[in-house]
Amino acid sequence: MTGQRVGEGRAVRYGLLAGALLTVEFVAGMQTFLLRTVIPLVGADLDAHEFYGVMTGAAEIAMFVTLPLGPYLLQRFAVDRLLLNLTLLSVAGGVIAALAPSVGVFVLGRACSGLAAGALASVSLAAIVTVLPAGWRRAVLAGYNVMWIITSFVGPTYAAWVASALSWRWALVLYLPLLVVARVVIARQLRGTLNPGGQERLAIGSAFMLTGGVALVSLVGLRTLPTGVAFAVGGVGIATTLFAARRLLPHGTLTARPGRPAALATMGLLTAAYFGAGAIIAIIVHDLLHGTSRDVGVVLAGGGLGWAFAGLAVAKWPAQAARTYVRRSTLGACFLVAGMAATVAVLLVDGITVPVQIVLFGWTLASVGMGLTYLDTINHIVDIPQEVDDVSPAKAAALEILIEAIATATLSTLTAAMVGRAIAGGAGYEAAAIALTLTALAAASLAWTVRRLVACASAGSSGDVQLS
Repeated sequence: MTGQRVGEGRAVRYGLLAGALLTVEFVAGMQTFLLRTVIPLVGADLDAHEFYGVMTGAAEIAMFVTLPLGPYLLQRFAVDRLLLNLTLLSVAGGVIAALAPSVGVFVLGRACSGLAAGALASVSLAAIVTVLPAGWRRAVLAGYNVMWIITSFVGPTYAAWVASALSWRWALVLYLPLLVVARVVIARQLRGTLNPGGQERLAIGSAFMLTGGVALVSLVGLRTLPTGVAFAVGGVGIATTLFAARRLLPHGTLTARPGRPAALATMGLLTAAYFGAGAIIAIIVHDLLHGTSRDVGVVLAGGGLGWAFAGLAVAKWPAQAARTYVRRSTLGACFLVAGMAATVAVLLVDGITVPVQIVLFGWTLASVGMGLTYLDTINHIVDIPQEVDDVSPAKAAALEILIEAIATATLSTLTAAMVGRAIAGGAGYEAAAIALTLTALAAASLAWTVRRLVACASAGSSGDVQLS
């Protein structure tokens, strides 16, 4: 009986921890869609269009600072106290941003949230890997995908409704009690220190290079800098992030060397294209097409649902063969390019009577392309056998997260800065079209990188991997 009670107690503990982790992931998805929705509203309210790049990149810039500190903090501080303190920092960041009388204070709040998120990433991962048994761990990881599907609709709907009924300021804080409750539950289930053994630590020097690079890119939007100087600074920032990425990622990733490097390069291009465009879709709808916050929410929700349903189909019928993956990913790239082209047409062609509806169609189509490609690409990054390049599945997953973070932060900050600078100067249509063209070119490049996987699969005799 005693053993049975102990087993039941552990099951309850694991269930509470798993539910709380899934709730935190739900909130993280909400925050992603929330920020995209409110950025143009903040720009209009605080007269801060030229700071779109800074507002978009602030959290990512701060996150790169604390990301390498996670393993250190976990081994030296009680995880429950660490988790609660970081949660307080995250909540403080949300409140500061919501109360911001100026864009500087808003950026400060976003930076506080980013500092907390960088360290919390390691805490959540360590809890999943170290505390939960294998069965619960698999269930939580599968549940993460479900949470993102739910938030793809709930996030934009929540943000648009609250912003319309109250204001963007309330939208930034009304969900925070749910986050606090979930984090308190997690903290109560964890005691002592955690040893995330085997995790790769992001070098401090490279972390600061990423921080500095994205920060320089965000300055492109500032009109106090002459245009030539601003884009030169942005170029230096991009070069800095690429140099840091070259140090952190496997050899040949930036040139799509056949094998895992080509798979990582594909993920980098894919996330750069999609999230680079996603950073300005709401701005285009609100600032350039004069849509309402409801229009912004509908467009973003349409994109989220497009990704969600395509992703569900891919999860049910994964492209296990390399050539099947190539065909499906090429189709996904075509959808991405076509969806962005539709929005470019709205920006450049006069006389279109339903511009928001066309953007909705284009963004949904692009999101379907993302859904067709994203999950299969993760699978091909992780499933390559370790004996090929001595990269374990856990390290492969960490590399996937890293390249996604670098690509997303860099291009989303750049596109938001470009468009914000132009809008602050009384224009914006051409700049938005150019930014979308850049993201479309990144998407079109997928047709080349995914074929490098075919080269890998057909070269099994030379030591490269046969993908399964």
